[in-house]
Amino acid sequence: MLFVISSLVFVATDSLTKTLVSNLPVADVVFGRHVTYLAAVVIFAGRRNPRRLLSTARLGTQIARGLANFGATASFFLALSLLPLAEVSTLASTTPLIVVALAGPMLGERITRFAVLGAIVGFGGVLVLIGLDPGHLNPAMLVPLGSAGSYAIFSMLTRELRSERPEVTLFYSGLVGLIASSILFVAVPTTTAPLPWQWAAIGVVGLSALTGHRILVAAYHWGRASDLAPLGYLSVLWSFLSGAILFREPVEPRAVAGALAIAFGGVVTFRAGPADLEQTPSSVDYGDPIDLDGNDPPVGTQSGGSPSG
Repeated sequence: MLFVISSLVFVATDSLTKTLVSNLPVADVVFGRHVTYLAAVVIFAGRRNPRRLLSTARLGTQIARGLANFGATASFFLALSLLPLAEVSTLASTTPLIVVALAGPMLGERITRFAVLGAIVGFGGVLVLIGLDPGHLNPAMLVPLGSAGSYAIFSMLTRELRSERPEVTLFYSGLVGLIASSILFVAVPTTTAPLPWQWAAIGVVGLSALTGHRILVAAYHWGRASDLAPLGYLSVLWSFLSGAILFREPVEPRAVAGALAIAFGGVVTFRAGPADLEQTPSSVDYGDPIDLDGNDPPVGTQSGGSPSG
C-alpha cells in the first residue's frame, strides 16, 4: 500500500508539473524545483551538522551523478511540455531496460537470458509507442527516452557511490542540480516570469516529490525490492488516467499496447536480473529516495536504495 501511495504521489506531482510547464518556461520550473530540493536537504538532512554534507571522497563521481540527475529531470520536464503525460510516463519507464543494457559493459554484471528477453520485449513496446515508420517519427518522443537514458547513467553512478553517506550524496545531487539549473535559468531567455502563486506551486512540486520518495523508502523497508519494483509500472496506469481525466488526452491503442509491452518487459527484467538491477524502481519522478532522517544505509545497499524514475 505504501508503494502504491508513493506512485500516486509521483503521478500527482507529474500532473502538477505538466500544468506548470504548459504555461511557464521549463527553465523556470526546473530552477524552482532544484531550489526547493536543496533547501529541504539542507534543512532536514543537515540540521544537526551541515558541514558533514560536504565530506566526500568521490567528488568527481558526485558531480557526474548530479549532472546526470539534472539532465534526467530537465529533459523529463521538457517532455511533459511537449507530449501527453501517459506517453512521457511510459517512455521514461524504460530506465530499467536501459540499465540492463548498461550493467554489463559499465559494471561488469552478468545479465541473464530472461533479462535480455525482457529488454527486447520492452524495446518492442517502445517501437510500437513511437511508431515503426522513421519517416513519421515525432522527434519529441526522443526527449523522454533521453531522460530515461540519463537516469540509467544516474543509477549506475549511484551504485558506484554506495560507500558514501546517503545525506552527502543527496546534498551533492541537489547542489550540482541547482548550479546547472541556475545556468539554464540565466542562459535561456524567457518572455514571462512566474507569478508568486506559480513559484509556490513549483515549490510544491519539489516537496511532493521528496514526500513520495520518503514513502517509497518506507515501502522498501517493509517489502522486498523484487516484489515491489514491478508495481512501479502502476504509475503508467495512473498517468493514462490522469492524462485522460485532467488533460483530456486521448488514449490511443498503440500507446496502450506499447505501455503493456514495456511493463511486461520491465517485470521480466526485474524478476530475472541480478539483485542490483532490482534496486532501480520504475517511478517516473526523478530524485533521490533517501531517508532525510539519515536512518537508512548508504546509497545502493538498501533494496530500493537507487534513485527512482
